[in-house]
Amino acid sequence: MLKVAASPQHIESVFAQFLPRYAQRYPNVQVRLFEAVGLENLAMLERGEIDLAQNLLHAVQPDDRRFASHPLIPYELLAACQALLTFGKHGAIEIGRLASYPLLLLDAGFTVHRTFDAACRLAGVKPKIQFESRAPHTLLALAQAGHGVAIIPSALETQRYDLRIVRVTYHARPLSEPLTVFWDKRRTLPRYAMAFCEMWATYVREVFPISRPSRPQTPARVGRPASRRTRSDRAR
Repeated sequence: MLKVAASPQHIESVFAQFLPRYAQRYPNVQVRLFEAVGLENLAMLERGEIDLAQNLLHAVQPDDRRFASHPLIPYELLAACQALLTFGKHGAIEIGRLASYPLLLLDAGFTVHRTFDAACRLAGVKPKIQFESRAPHTLLALAQAGHGVAIIPSALETQRYDLRIVRVTYHARPLSEPLTVFWDKRRTLPRYAMAFCEMWATYVREVFPISRPSRPQTPARVGRPASRRTRSDRAR
């Protein structure tokens, strides 16, 4: 058995499709998933409750010798709002401009929240937080209904919502965070676990970003979901 902890959005957008691929190569390995956010999964690693944990690279300090890691590609911070709202240009909005909007955030247990807070402090802005939730899709539903702007990671599935999506930038640079797979150095990973990390990283490179900025709307398409490429489109 291989026990893996990840955020709810990563489980939905990555593992739902990746696990069958892994099972084809390692049919005798049972993968058990655990939902964990923030630093929860690092504590689970130390207690021996899981074998692998998905988290941000900076969740572990550079001088922390407890964990080994395997890199995944970064995710970006995105802002999602009603499709008809004029919001951002060229697929991006500066974080300073977000201060005037009611914001919908994942709660403080999520690393996305802490990343956004740090960027706001760097930009010298105080965000107007309307609502916080542990359920990412609650934020998307509220944004679609016009209750604010959802701040989400690009690893979150958004295509079933009628939303306009733009990158969040600071000084015109996208805000992004590197993702990593961690494990406890005290416990040697079996070969099938190392293969899981390598195949996981390869799959993430294929499908990320799960959500990307909306394409500009033409007059004929106003009020309809912005066109997005599906995974199958990207694979062609």
